[in-house]
Amino acid sequence: MARRGSRSATYGLAAAIVCVLMPVATTSATSAAAATAAAAAPPTTPRTVNVPAYAGPQELEARVPRGDLVSYRLPALTSHGTRVMGDWDGDGAETPGIFAHGQWQLWNQVVRTKGPDVTGSFGHSGDIPVVGDWNGDGVTDIGVVRDSTWYLTLGPIPTGASATVWRQFTFGEVTSDDHDGAPVGVPVVGDWDGNGADGIGLFDAGRWVIANSLTDLEQTRTLSFGRADDHPVTGDWDGNGADGIGVVRGRTWYLSNRVVRPRAAVTSTLDHDAGDVPATWRVPVATVGGTCPTRADLPRGDASLVVPSTMLDRHAGAVLDRTTRQVRGSLQTAERYLLGDQYDALWRATRSSSYLSLLGGRSDELAIRLPAMSALTVAIGLRTGAADPKVVGRSAGDATAYVSQLVRSIACEHEAVTPGGWGLGWETAHWAMLTGAAAWLVWDRLSPETRSDVVAMMAAEADRETQLAVPYWALADGTVLTPGDTKAEECAWSAGLLALAAAMMPSAPHAALWRAKSADLAVAAYSTRADVTSATLVNGVSGQDRLQGYNAYLDGTVENHQRIHPDYAANIQLLWLTADFDRLARQRVPEAMFHDGGLVYSSLSTHDFQAGADSPAGGTYAEPGGTVYVPGTSRIYYPQGDDWGVVRRAHFVSLDAHALVYAKYLDATGWPAGHALTQHERGQRALVAASGTADGRTYSVDPSVAARQDTYPGREEYAAHCLASAWLALYVRQLGVPALDTGTLPVPVPTERAPHAPAAASTLAP
Repeated sequence: MARRGSRSATYGLAAAIVCVLMPVATTSATSAAAATAAAAAPPTTPRTVNVPAYAGPQELEARVPRGDLVSYRLPALTSHGTRVMGDWDGDGAETPGIFAHGQWQLWNQVVRTKGPDVTGSFGHSGDIPVVGDWNGDGVTDIGVVRDSTWYLTLGPIPTGASATVWRQFTFGEVTSDDHDGAPVGVPVVGDWDGNGADGIGLFDAGRWVIANSLTDLEQTRTLSFGRADDHPVTGDWDGNGADGIGVVRGRTWYLSNRVVRPRAAVTSTLDHDAGDVPATWRVPVATVGGTCPTRADLPRGDASLVVPSTMLDRHAGAVLDRTTRQVRGSLQTAERYLLGDQYDALWRATRSSSYLSLLGGRSDELAIRLPAMSALTVAIGLRTGAADPKVVGRSAGDATAYVSQLVRSIACEHEAVTPGGWGLGWETAHWAMLTGAAAWLVWDRLSPETRSDVVAMMAAEADRETQLAVPYWALADGTVLTPGDTKAEECAWSAGLLALAAAMMPSAPHAALWRAKSADLAVAAYSTRADVTSATLVNGVSGQDRLQGYNAYLDGTVENHQRIHPDYAANIQLLWLTADFDRLARQRVPEAMFHDGGLVYSSLSTHDFQAGADSPAGGTYAEPGGTVYVPGTSRIYYPQGDDWGVVRRAHFVSLDAHALVYAKYLDATGWPAGHALTQHERGQRALVAASGTADGRTYSVDPSVAARQDTYPGREEYAAHCLASAWLALYVRQLGVPALDTGTLPVPVPTERAPHAPAAASTLAP
């Protein structure tokens, strides 16, 4: 069933007595406790409905409310196995299972299914599996039908054990020799009367026999609906809390919302591949703008906590210097690629879909971070006067639709919304920040559902970060904890997420804690050994009282991937980006965000590396030596090479723009940021000009050449979002640089150790 706020059961695919896979569907109601919770749920808690779906050997495809088609990869179907769907853990999300030879495998997520969460034994080979909520507690139970005998057990199913029979009875026995004592028809399950517990039934050639209660099987109802060659389906088609019936004929679904005098009130068509079988799926009822189909019955994010920025769309009449105009032009060129040729290649085929299935064969980083960077790029251009349709090639409406689709899809598949989704792991705070910032910039243009999901994502990631200890490369005594792997950028991206969450949601229950933790991480990010014993106060706390370690050398350089790494020094701009957010939120920026910023930025143009000299990270410095920034040119010297390529420029454009805008807080020396910005922006435009195409991409149109220029698979998205960040800083300069917050931000007490990077971290871009 699908009552508002309930946790419903589901339905399975049952093998008919002729060994043809046929669907049997169930839904359920809430228990008394769940009903109480539903009554207290916020008004935005969605009801659920059953929708047409097909289950194939490896995929579930469904037509969700509002007509969208979605597909999700399923666990591979075992030999002679039958698929079932159910809410096995009572979280309100309907997820897959497999029955084969008396063995059950159950998954608690419909995205990124790996090994089953539960395995157990119940039934024998040749049994027909049935699933439903037999006792109305919101957890899907299982059962089997053998000849005319039904064997049922209650969930949650114990993993690795044999379930015991809860109830056994005979239903639909036929005594004629033609049927050998087996029931005529396909077993079906449903909450026919909406009382919260499922009943059972049989379908045979258009004739239905159903019983409302498992305790009164003599009381049955006989219905006529369908034809001999139809596939029966059951489900709550209209979300009223009671199941109806239906049949599938070819590609057409005929669905009745009621079992009393049934009629096809709903018809739907859904194409499928040969061998796919009907398998209706329970999803939330759609709201305006769609509803995340994989959402669990979890607490909703409170979108009323978000305060949209009033500092957007203030570009009219601004007088820009030449370099600033060129940065804006470079951003618009990148937008033209994202919304043009790349959109045609990646997203155009999905333009009618409210939600995209992003998690699949690629790593989470590529699946989530890349579209998040794209969404933020376009959102910044859209709301800051850098999205001229004549240059970008798309209207403001097209750009808004692009951002909205990516944001809602990313937020939908976050762990805080979808069981088994991405998030709450290493680097995911950064991806959430990118997505959350994009959402905030277009907040008034998002659906209520999307806003709720974004808040849930942001709050979950921010709360997790407050519980973790600050990560350090080295301890106060000089002991290196992670040789060759600074934790500077990890501190910076975590601080960025927390700062954005506090800026977006200043009245959130944990906003003050988020802001304090953000400052704590910011101070640690590029701290040196000297900072550990410093008595200087930063947001009211000295280094000796705040720091347990450090992440940078005394000269402001950092090592990562076993080399002195300019790209990871450049990631200090993630802290400066928080100043942009604070300005858009009309609040002061903590002075912690600029701690050691001048030291790190100055080192790029003042630290002279001697070719052939030993590096503290191991190895020696490469020819020709010199400073990372080569004054008067757009060249970058990488003293020990680079993981991705040495022609990248966009992230230095963003770094220089922020250093220019926040110069009074950095007290940097060396090559002036304005000069560096002019040269590095020129280098960025040179890359675009040499790409071999006019579509706006940064790197070569020849994939083999592009891979040598920058090996990172998301090189175009990364360059584009860096250009957007550069422009955002320059936009803030037009608004007026935010004042410093020098007030005390105390040191939060963590409850867990900080996680280390995964083994494959060396493949990730900064």
